[in-house]
Amino acid sequence: MTMNQAAALRVRWKGRADLSPCAHRDLTLKGRYLRWKGIDLKRSLERYTCNGCGKPVVRTLKTPVSH
Repeated sequence: MTMNQAAALRVRWKGRADLSPCAHRDLTLKGRYLRWKGIDLKRSLERYTCNGCGKPVVRTLKTPVSH
């Protein structure tokens, strides 16, 4: 999904009659970023765009690091 497509979705979403919040169930992955500590995965950050409302959504996964 391009930036222009996401912006158009946001405009359509804000202009609709039903003002219930979006549940962000249908997402498109834009990028995944991993952070490592040694050989262990410390944190994963995933950026999505909601296909329903066009809002950017970020999901962060923190994993415990064993020493």
